[in-house]
Amino acid sequence: MSRPTTNKMSPLRTTLPRLPVFRRSILTLSQLRQYSSSSQKPTSQTGVFYKAWTRPVAKTALLAVFVYQLAYWGWSKLEVDDIKEQKKAEIIRLEAQVKKLQDEKRREEK
Repeated sequence: MSRPTTNKMSPLRTTLPRLPVFRRSILTLSQLRQYSSSSQKPTSQTGVFYKAWTRPVAKTALLAVFVYQLAYWGWSKLEVDDIKEQKKAEIIRLEAQVKKLQDEKRREEK
């Protein structure tokens, strides 16, 4: 709402005339879509099948690859840890054997 001005100057805020808003009803849009799609040839059942199932199959395949890679990484990590433990145990065993042989050699020299 605008307040009447007492002086002859133009008000700071002027009201602009409202432009008509063109709105189409949903019914009209759906009818236009039906009419435009009816002029096209009907889609094949194969196309409908792929349109409906491509996305879920792709998501499932990607999820399966992710789970496989996660399991493979976990298994590889366990294998590496096991090999490291075996190598450390072998090093300890060999160091003990070297020490034993050095002690025997010292005894023979005396």
